Amino acid sequence: MTDITNDKSNASEADRPDHEWLYERTNEAISKDLDLVKLKLRPLNKFNTDVTGRSEFIKIYYGISCECSTAAVLSVEASADKSREEFRVALPLLLGKLKLQAQGFRRMDCDSHIQMRIQNLPGSR
Repeated sequence: MTDITNDKSNASEADRPDHEWLYERTNEAISKDLDLVKLKLRPLNKFNTDVTGRSEFIKIYYGISCECSTAAVLSVEASADKSREEFRVALPLLLGKLKLQAQGFRRMDCDSHIQMRIQNLPGSR
């Protein structure tokens, strides 16, 4: 199994993937996977939670929603030190993780989704 989270690569700066490159490759791969297409994932290209300014990992995000209007954010990450080729090799693994997250969300019934929404309301804790 390819490890895409360690920092042992010596990829040159030009050979390292950035967010845009990762989204392009991931979106292309998703469009070729019927199971992922059926899950109706939406790339969240502008979504960024890196408030630390540390760039050890590049995280990409996808949205998924249910007919009950509950939505979730799914993510996968890759080490920022990996090369584009290392990412291409690891892409099936990343897609597998994304698919597991999406399928888990889809398997939940609407009552569970509503409970998730209620628990995440301000003041509900």
